[in-house]
Amino acid sequence: MAASGFLKTVQEIKQAEIADHRRRIPLASLRRDAETLAAPPDFKAAMAAGTPTDIGIIAEIKKASPSKGDLCVDLDPATYARIYETAGARAISVLTESVYFKGSLTDLKTVCTHTGLPVLRKDFIIHEYQIYEARQAGAGAVLIITTLLSSAQQSDFIHLIRELNMTPLVEICSEWEMDQALTTGADIVGINNRNLSTLDVDPNAALRMAPLFSEAIIPVAASGFSCRKDIQAGIHTGIFNFLIGESIVKSEDPETFIRSLKTDD
Repeated sequence: MAASGFLKTVQEIKQAEIADHRRRIPLASLRRDAETLAAPPDFKAAMAAGTPTDIGIIAEIKKASPSKGDLCVDLDPATYARIYETAGARAISVLTESVYFKGSLTDLKTVCTHTGLPVLRKDFIIHEYQIYEARQAGAGAVLIITTLLSSAQQSDFIHLIRELNMTPLVEICSEWEMDQALTTGADIVGINNRNLSTLDVDPNAALRMAPLFSEAIIPVAASGFSCRKDIQAGIHTGIFNFLIGESIVKSEDPETFIRSLKTDD
């Protein structure tokens, strides 16, 4: 299915951005740099460690969003990376989209140099160039959005990400996308309660879909999880990993907030 709505707009922006980046650093040069790096921290192992009594929080570096506008535009990625690790986050997600989320590859590189945790590049990935960028920046995982890609593209990207010693986190937002995610080789599936085409939120999407996966698939819930009660609801459906951004960066004390998500009062 072709991208529509917000996703189509972002896709057009990314195409122009990638063309600009390739003019400055050719793909062959970027590939050589990426392929010489040591393996990053293991994102898959971090997600596999999630249990009902020891959940994994992927804490996000998120300065803004298309639905809420500015969240924390003066956020310092290095400071937040250290806070997230101290608080017990299992991994860190960094938004690198610049127009709507006000992120950057510089943010990604900064976080990767200030934490020993696995780091996820979260962006709208439509070209292999972006995957090599993620590896060159130090990321251990890359978000792949099923809605944006054909089955063949998604399969190729998953394979490339693994070849580069990273982990693909394959995102879906509806039941019909599950088949593509699974048939293209996903083993860690992010269930986004937010439809990225319309930006509408289905608060029960992750809770509804997680029980449908086999034990071989690790589900990760995203969007709409902002307190311990939400986390407990996810645990009851077999979700032990949660990607949380907005509520963390808007909290007065991110470290205490993350700890509150991990344990009952």
